[in-house]
Amino acid sequence: MTGIDRAYTALVNAVLQYGQTSTGEIRAHYADGEPAHTKYLPNSMSIVFTPEMGVPIITSKRVAVKSMLAELDWIWRKMSNNVEELRQAGCTIWDEWEKEDGTIGPAYGAQLAKSVRTVPDCNSALNQVEFVLHELKYNSKSRRIMTSLYDVDDLDEMGLEPCVFMTNWQVDEDHKLHLNVVQRSADLALGVPFNWAQYGILHRRIAQCTGHKLGNMTWTIFNAHVYLRYEQLLKEQIESYESDEIVDVQLPESLDFFEVPLTECKLINYKPSSVKYQYEVAI
Repeated sequence: MTGIDRAYTALVNAVLQYGQTSTGEIRAHYADGEPAHTKYLPNSMSIVFTPEMGVPIITSKRVAVKSMLAELDWIWRKMSNNVEELRQAGCTIWDEWEKEDGTIGPAYGAQLAKSVRTVPDCNSALNQVEFVLHELKYNSKSRRIMTSLYDVDDLDEMGLEPCVFMTNWQVDEDHKLHLNVVQRSADLALGVPFNWAQYGILHRRIAQCTGHKLGNMTWTIFNAHVYLRYEQLLKEQIESYESDEIVDVQLPESLDFFEVPLTECKLINYKPSSVKYQYEVAI
């Protein structure tokens, strides 16, 4: 079993063994109207992924790589909140939160697109992604290289408040780029497998584009949970398949982050289980 699968299995088992069960009225529900209750851990936890572990993608089920990369590109390179644009890229995971104007509100890519950061050597303000790239190239010792999607002024207008909402980028004395990611709410069956792989690839791409070696990615979760409807299915998933293949990624050659879509990234040695595990999203 890979280190990624071990970390994932340990996290799922911790929730199943020690988690509390939600009760009473809750916001999330399924399409049939049934409340989407969970077993959850209310305390934060962190997982460290080292470069030697490879791209942090699980193999106990197949992660939809095309959709995963399309959403990553939509948020981080295009900085878009337009749902139809994402659908045209072959990804429908935001359809349930589409608002009347065709967007998910001022969420995710719309937050990254805000030109609000000023630096001395630029004539105009930078958006959050431009700021990260600029600082990693020209001010890499800074402890302030961060992005945040949790803008309290915009939360009530968002189709969904952001789950993965903060990144922190730090370069050490060996010129290794370390990424810290914070996630407020983590659906272990659907969200986490997508998110780990996305930010693992983003980490590698930004290290490449800014001229740094790859360091660790530390992932912090505030609320890790398993939906009760799929508790048994998730148990079967983590017990059914083991792979010892370390997954790598072939990145685009261009060093311009915005020039080439992140969908051009190619996974190498990804050999997931052939069993299909279907989990319905809670909305």
